[in-house]
Amino acid sequence: MTFRSVGINLPHLHLNGVSRLAKDLETLKSAGADFVELWPHHLGVILSGNLDLARLREVRELLLGVDLAYTVHAPLEINLMDLTAHDLQRDVLGASIRFAGEVGAGAVVCHAGQRLGQRDARYSLRAQLVAEREALREAGDLAGALGVIIAVENYYPELPIICGAVYDYSVWPRELAEQISAVDHPTVGLCLDVAHMALAAGVFGFDYFEECNAVAPLVSHVHLHDNMMKTNLTGHPPVSEHHVYGLGDLHLPPGRGNIPLEELFRRVYFPENPSCCVELCPDLYYLASEALQAGRRFSEPAALERSAS
Repeated sequence: MTFRSVGINLPHLHLNGVSRLAKDLETLKSAGADFVELWPHHLGVILSGNLDLARLREVRELLLGVDLAYTVHAPLEINLMDLTAHDLQRDVLGASIRFAGEVGAGAVVCHAGQRLGQRDARYSLRAQLVAEREALREAGDLAGALGVIIAVENYYPELPIICGAVYDYSVWPRELAEQISAVDHPTVGLCLDVAHMALAAGVFGFDYFEECNAVAPLVSHVHLHDNMMKTNLTGHPPVSEHHVYGLGDLHLPPGRGNIPLEELFRRVYFPENPSCCVELCPDLYYLASEALQAGRRFSEPAALERSAS
């Protein structure tokens, strides 16, 4: 397969001025990015569920002055299954979509609910899932009007999820695919995070390639990074030392970890020809050029054929 485009996520918070943002964008452009994935909450353009128009004007002018395309990653804490603050959750997603429209971004990534804590027993799981579907359809209508797609991302089994302190059905990618299929909206698809999937396969015991193949028809966007395929199951060492021990969601450049990425892209067909965002942790941005090159290499048929021989 070949990705439609290969980009990278923006590495830093940019809440004061835009000079550092301009520098980061030029650096990523020079590294070979086709697009940059923006986090609106890292740019200060959303305030109380609405776009902050004064800040938006400043950021938008800069973004449109750089020869780059964009995608958007909505705030991580959006939870469309939260029926205690459902209107606000939908507003924040809606603001993220409108921001995407303002800067010409083609996709908005959001996470599935509900990672904020234990489920509120006043609401049934079924009611929460129905609420999420309805909210995604509503968001899909807005996205369609603005020429944007929504891609809902699978998560990984961090320790609070494994212990039951936090609930997130999207750590089982087929369950996320079932939810997106039930949404049944032309602008709402799936963002496959291949590294999250690898960690989940190790914890839950499903076949990595079979699971990727099962969800591939719904994938419109890919998050690509690497890890050692090891999950912290005890809480020790702390997250600050996970890199030392090779644990968890490390966001390494593709090829620096143990995920069989070449085999993945050789064995799994993505019919929607997705875009691909290489996601690096901020400390590894000196490797941005290497990571982008790897993203392209893993998806080029000729390279994959050579690796199989």
